[in-house]
Amino acid sequence: MKWRTEVEIPGGTPKIRYTDAIITLGSCFADHLGSKLSYYQFPCMGNPFGVIFHPVPMANLLRRAVEGRSFTPDDLFSTQNRWGSLQAHTSLSGNTPEEASQVLNRQLDALGKALKDSTHLVLTLGTAYGYRNLENGHLVANCHKLPGTAFERELTPVKNLMACLEEICALARSFNREMTCLFTVSPIRHLRDGLVENQRSKAHLITAVHQVVDKGLADYFPSYEIFMDELRDYRFYDRDLIHPSEQAVDFVWEQFESAWIHGDAKTVMQEVDAIRRGLAHRPIHQDSAAHREFRETLAIRVKRLQEKHPYMSF
Repeated sequence: MKWRTEVEIPGGTPKIRYTDAIITLGSCFADHLGSKLSYYQFPCMGNPFGVIFHPVPMANLLRRAVEGRSFTPDDLFSTQNRWGSLQAHTSLSGNTPEEASQVLNRQLDALGKALKDSTHLVLTLGTAYGYRNLENGHLVANCHKLPGTAFERELTPVKNLMACLEEICALARSFNREMTCLFTVSPIRHLRDGLVENQRSKAHLITAVHQVVDKGLADYFPSYEIFMDELRDYRFYDRDLIHPSEQAVDFVWEQFESAWIHGDAKTVMQEVDAIRRGLAHRPIHQDSAAHREFRETLAIRVKRLQEKHPYMSF
C-alpha cells in the first residue's frame, strides 16, 4: 500500500560532478542546498550576499558583478550606527562606509570569480512580493529593519518576473556560455504576507519559472512540490511550523542528489561523509593507542582524497 503521492523528478543534465562548481542564490532554502553541497566538498558558493527572497535584487547583484561595478559609500545608508546596502543582507555591514564597502566588494569579487568558474547556478525563489524603496525607487534585498514608511510593498507581475529570470540566465551565461541555470521555488511560506497572499506569490513565481523553463533557458527542481505534496504533514516542519525540519531537508536533498548528482560522484561523497564522521568522533580515551591508529588511518584517507581533489579542506 502506498502512503504518499510521489513527485516525479526528471533527471537533470548535465549532472553535477566533482569537476564542476556550483553557486546557490536566494532564500534560506538555497542555504540548505549550499550547505549539503559544501558538506560533501563540492566546490560551492552559497548566498554570498546573504538570504535574498525576491529575484530582482538577485539580478541586480549579478548585473553589478558582470559590469564590475563596485559598491561605494554613495550606495550605502546608516542605521543604528552601522552602514550597509539595501541590496544585500544585514550581515554585510560595517562601522564606517569604507568598512562596509570593503565587505560588500570582497563578496562581489568572489561572486564574479565564482561565475567565471561555475558550471551550475541554482536559484531558490522565495516570494514575488517585493519592497520598493520610496527614496530611490528600487526593489530591495533586505529592509534592514527600517521603518515601513520607507517602502511600498508590491506583488511583481508574472511578465516582470519572467523578464527578470531571463536576464539572470543571460547574465550568468555572459561569464560561461555553458552555465546550467536551475530554478526552484522555496517551500517556506511567507506568513507575514498572509496565507492567501503567500499562495498568490508562489503561483506567480511558479508560472514565471515555467515560462522560462519552457523556452529552454533553465531547468526546474520541484522542491516546493515535494514539500507541499510528499511531505504534507506538520511533523516535517520545524517548531515554528514554517521552516522545514532537518528530516525534511534531508529528504529533499536525497531527491536533488538522485536527479542532479552524477553517479560517478557517489563513491567520493561516501568517502567524504565517512571522513567527516570520523573527524567528528569524540572518543572516551583520546590518548589510547587505538584512537591514535584511527586518527592516523583517517589522515591517510584525507591525504588520498586531497591528492585527487586538491581544493577539498577538512
